[in-house]
Amino acid sequence: MPLQLPRLETITDEMVARFERDGFLVIENCLDATQVSALRASFPRIFAGDFDTGVYPDEWHWREGVSLPDVTRHMGNAWKSDLAIARLALSKDVARAAMQLTGWSGVKLGQDTIWWKTPQSKAVTFHQDTSFMDFLRPQKTLTCWFTLDDTHCDAGTLEYARGSHRWPLTPLPTDFHAPDDYRALMLHSAEAAGFTDPEVVQIEVPAGSCVFHAGEAWHGSGPNQSQKTIRRSIGLHLLPESVTFSDAPGGYIYRRYQRTGDPTLDESYFPVLCSENGRRTEWLEGYCETGRRELPA
Repeated sequence: MPLQLPRLETITDEMVARFERDGFLVIENCLDATQVSALRASFPRIFAGDFDTGVYPDEWHWREGVSLPDVTRHMGNAWKSDLAIARLALSKDVARAAMQLTGWSGVKLGQDTIWWKTPQSKAVTFHQDTSFMDFLRPQKTLTCWFTLDDTHCDAGTLEYARGSHRWPLTPLPTDFHAPDDYRALMLHSAEAAGFTDPEVVQIEVPAGSCVFHAGEAWHGSGPNQSQKTIRRSIGLHLLPESVTFSDAPGGYIYRRYQRTGDPTLDESYFPVLCSENGRRTEWLEGYCETGRRELPA
């Protein structure tokens, strides 16, 4: 079964107001110790190529003995490969909270992103998630980021520019991993939007906490300067249930699952997690147990 997360069951009006003001919302202690431990155990397995389902993730950055040791390890759509990650990525509670924050009538999973910042690993450039979504209509996404370790400013924790979800969208960064100056694009965008000294918030929370952020919010992470602290996290990129493919080119992961002549996002790859009419993609519960996408009898 997908994970049940009681801390996400009630999003208050005050929490919605903070999200709308800041562009992000921190909720501590959403995962219990057992859930955190199970997700941590997946990381060394999947980066060694040991997949529960036998299916590779859609992205796999960093290979033992091949990649540089100081580059952040990253995967995309590991829910297709690992069942512990699938139980989080396919959670109805996450989607229901997203609906309350955005006002969407339903939520689909776009993809997950797995992040593993080892000691002395490099930065990830500030960016806006929605900038990557111009091949979708509407061009919208909401991210829910779960940390599996206590986060610290000197260990490459996630950072946000408060209120930056109200700035214009910008083109995609060209140096996503290990940039020379990971805040440079954000600062340039802030200046263009009339903010000469944007407030940057570094997220220091206990393991098992999460942050929802608007797709337009500028965020990134600095280098892990510590000698022994690890920062593992999982981001879930959520979409409105009504989303379709646009006529714009691109979408090198998403677009590979588009059927010819059909703009809809197939639920085999972009399942409905929660909808106001009670609908949820039928095979999710069984998949989280067996790794097989089978319709109920």
